[in-house]
Amino acid sequence: MRLYYIDESEGPRYYVRSALGVDAEMWNVFLTDIQEWRRELRENRGIPTDRELHACDLLAGRGLLVRNDNGDERLTKRQGAEVFLEGLRRVENAAQGMGGIEVINVCLHKPDVKAYEQVSLDRLLNRINNSVRAAGTHAFLIFDEGKEAMITRAYRRLRIFNPVPSRYELWEEGERTRNIPVENVIGGPAFRSSDCDYLLQMADFIAHALLKQEEKPIPRVEDLGIHEVFSVLDCALNRKASRRDPQGIVRR
Repeated sequence: MRLYYIDESEGPRYYVRSALGVDAEMWNVFLTDIQEWRRELRENRGIPTDRELHACDLLAGRGLLVRNDNGDERLTKRQGAEVFLEGLRRVENAAQGMGGIEVINVCLHKPDVKAYEQVSLDRLLNRINNSVRAAGTHAFLIFDEGKEAMITRAYRRLRIFNPVPSRYELWEEGERTRNIPVENVIGGPAFRSSDCDYLLQMADFIAHALLKQEEKPIPRVEDLGIHEVFSVLDCALNRKASRRDPQGIVRR
């Protein structure tokens, strides 16, 4: 079994959905590592372990207070960017060191794709299904709260009817599409509040990092190098999700 933590990020031109997959056998090890990082943030930066780390707030220098001897104060934008980068490195180091971790990303150019939220979800669930089917296992999906009806409806539809086009124009039987239900994605989607789930917060980091790579950087983003931090992820990326893209990003 592989658990996938899924979050989204949206900008003026692009819409991103990212899934952080963790094999059940490695879940305790990975969570313990993230918990250790949160304790390090508490000791080194004064960020309480129960404080939600949200990428937008970290990078904008808002919404996150740290505790010190002088009372609460906000992280600077540069400090927030450092925490953001640390989190991505923690995911990558875990993928390198312990295995059992993968990241699947969908990034759609909004002007080119009608109903991009729905399309991105369909694409992501198909790639997740392909990944676990190839590994001989199953997937369980965990989303941040919100849009429960749309996500649940899409999941139920794809479990029954999922027309997949052939990469070679036609399937062997001469049809342009074949119905391939996402049968390896089981149990129905679960929804949790990201403020109490460290791994959903990591999925938020990943989605936001990809968005900043794709959108034209504003001066603050460029100055802090935020548009380049997605490249920290290497071993964690499932490049088979899209063989046309060097980072495995599904773009259409």
